[in-house]
Amino acid sequence: MSESRLRRDPDAMAKRQGFLFIAICTLAWGSIGVIVKEVTLNAPVIAFFRLAFGMSVVIAWLAWRRRLGELRPHTRPALLLASGAVLGAHWVTLFEAFKRLDVASTILIVFLGPVLMAAAAPLVLGERLRPLSIAALTVAFGGISLIAVPDIARIDTWGVIAALISGVLFAVMLLIGKLLAPKYTPSAMVVWQQGVAAVLVSPALLVAEAGEVVRALPLLVLLGMGYTGLLGILLWRAIGMLEAQQLSVMFYIEPASAVLYAWALLGEQPSWLTLVGGALVVAAGLAIIVGERLPGGTPSMPEPILEEA
Repeated sequence: MSESRLRRDPDAMAKRQGFLFIAICTLAWGSIGVIVKEVTLNAPVIAFFRLAFGMSVVIAWLAWRRRLGELRPHTRPALLLASGAVLGAHWVTLFEAFKRLDVASTILIVFLGPVLMAAAAPLVLGERLRPLSIAALTVAFGGISLIAVPDIARIDTWGVIAALISGVLFAVMLLIGKLLAPKYTPSAMVVWQQGVAAVLVSPALLVAEAGEVVRALPLLVLLGMGYTGLLGILLWRAIGMLEAQQLSVMFYIEPASAVLYAWALLGEQPSWLTLVGGALVVAAGLAIIVGERLPGGTPSMPEPILEEA
């Protein structure tokens, strides 16, 4: 095997792992809406327990492995704290949008975030924006439009503003993550980001009823430890392995898969436009993955994340 082939193979393997990790995350997160429907707590309280349980399970895992030293903020601590603050603000504005708008309108507006992330990547990260990525993003956003637009029922000015802010913060959060991923392990990123965000949304506990929290505890543990903590590690691995424009396309799998979960588990029959939109999202994701394996794919890899072995 030639020396150049040896150099390329680790990059190709990392990319394949990154696509697998982000696909697992987005496919799983699509079911969150189904789970949350079974929880009677308000959204900010659910968010707090998701964050707190997610952070706690990763801290416990690091303590068991005697690797708590990874949490030391050794470089760019202000950016590390900002990452958590942006996550907290993103969730607060997202919940406010869900309160004021229907779900379809909120998803359509918030998921401008991946487009903004890809557009800003050349300036912030120095990535070369490729025609394939632009085309895939266009198809993915078009698919989300087909899913969401038929169900848009009402428009509230403050709801639209909250959704727009949430979408911008989504893009900012992931761009910050791309800057930090080479400096910290995924576990450290989960703990710091979710810990800071949990502190910011903790005032929501003032209106939480203890009895409702106890009844919802099994689902809160699942959402926190599984969907937020453990999958958070996979997310940060993917962020370190893929370019922002690749991640932006793959994130559209989440709302598309949510339609399938609602259909299978809640009996919510999707329209033919919804099914076509979902197919477009899947096609965009496949185009990005397959495009990486063709000649003329990504010429170089982002800096790798720190090893967790």
